[in-house]
Parts: sequence; structure tokens; C-alpha cells
Amino acid sequence: MNKGDARANILLVDDTPNNIRLLSAMLIDQGYEVRRVINGQMALKTAQAHPPDLILLDIKMPDMNGYEVCQHLKAAIDTQDIPVIFISALDEVLDKVKAFAVGGVDYITKPFSEEEVFARVENVLTIRRLQRRLQEQSECFDREIQKRQQLEEQLQRQETTFQFLWNHSILGVFRTDTDGVILAANQQFIEMLGYDFLDQALRNGSPFGGGESIALSHHCVDSEYQHQVQAKLQAKQEFSGKARFRKRDGSQFTGHLSLRPRLEDSGIDGVLIELKDDQATATI
Repeated sequence: MNKGDARANILLVDDTPNNIRLLSAMLIDQGYEVRRVINGQMALKTAQAHPPDLILLDIKMPDMNGYEVCQHLKAAIDTQDIPVIFISALDEVLDKVKAFAVGGVDYITKPFSEEEVFARVENVLTIRRLQRRLQEQSECFDREIQKRQQLEEQLQRQETTFQFLWNHSILGVFRTDTDGVILAANQQFIEMLGYDFLDQALRNGSPFGGGESIALSHHCVDSEYQHQVQAKLQAKQEFSGKARFRKRDGSQFTGHLSLRPRLEDSGIDGVLIELKDDQATATI
């Protein structure tokens, strides 16, 4: 690490004063922030109070050796992710194996080589930084997924509500183009005009207008009223009024028609209410 870089916090744990002074001076000179303790109990308390980025831990210490300290660190939620590099004069293979078995990530043998210490320390810290960055990205990704899932669930609920209202409304709800040709309709509207379902109406066309599609003009009895409606549709203006409509079988009913242009496209949204005799005579 170069001086002036972001300073990693390192906790040194060694009961030998000369070792801890030497390591501390080496690391501080390289720009690291260093804290020092001389036994295992102090190491655990310090790590719990202010978790460091890395712990350099001596193995041979009185009362609690480095293996035991590492096991305690790995058993606590607040300290289990702190990387531990063991330092020791022991150089036996079994000692190194045990160091890794209890949770250590690396091993430095005394006497210290500055180049080796710096290389191992910076390697572990680099991995630690990458792990944190990956975790942050993963958490951010999880939050985005959760937001998207919530949005999709909300849209699904809205779509379900819309479909329910569309299919179960007591009103005839439909959509036309600017020529009045029916593009979509709920079942209530189709039944008002005397069809069983929309596909039947689109397939057979209106018996009054012919062709492969049905339009409002096919089922509107009053020709003058038809002209008014058509003019409003062409001008993309809102319309509301009462008129006589003709069903597929030729029977007629009085209905109240409301039309509203769609701002997002060239369609027209409409609502048709079939009025009973007493309603038809009332002023709408």
C-alpha cells in the first residue's frame, strides 16, 4: 500500500514486545492504521468493540493461544468475517494445517521478511475489499430484484382488478378506432348488442352493416345521431348522449352512450348503459 491510500485497519496480537514493535513500525510506515494488544482476551475485546480489516495473530501466547483466539473470533457474528493471518516461529506442516483449520487465511513465519509481510497482508486485504464490493453489489442486486418483484406484483394486481372490472361490469365497456369500429369490448357490451361473445361479432359482422367488423353505426337507429357520434369520433372529442340502439335480432333498446378519446393512441374508450323504459324517459 502506498502512503496516502485509504488506510486499512490492522490489529496486531503478540505477547513479545520486540515482535509487536517491529511489525507495527513496518506496517505504519506503509500507511496502515495499526492497533496492538498483547494477549488473546484483549484481542477479542478490541475486535468486538471496533472490528479491524485484518488481524495478525501470534500462535504461542500464554493463557489463550492463537488457535483458541481465532476459534472465538470465528464463532462470533461481529468478527467471523475478519481475515486472520497467523504469525509464529513454528514452521511445521501440522502447525500450518491447524492454523487454516481453525479459520486462518494465511501464515507468516518468524523471523519476518518485510517483503513477505507486505505481500501477504496486501493480498489478504485486496481479497477482503473485493469480497465486500461483491457483497455490496449482490445486496444492491437483491434490492433491485425485490423492487422489480414488488412492481410486478403491483402491476399484476392492477391487471387482475382491471380484467375483473372489464369482464364483470354491469356497463357495456368497449374501445373503437376513430371510424367507430369495435376493437375490444367486455361481455356485457357484446350481449347488449345481441351477440354471445366478441369473436362471434367480429367473425360474422353486423347483420345491419355487413363486412367483417362491427361498428357503432351498425347498431345505432337514428341516422342523425350516427352523424353526431361519427363527427365526435373523427374530431377525437368527448361525447355523451341518449339514443336508440338495435340488437342483432332487430329488437331495439334505449341506451346512454359516453365516449372519450384515448390520449396515448388513436383509440376511443366508450361506455354504453342500457336504459329501462322508466330510465329512458328521464333526462340524462
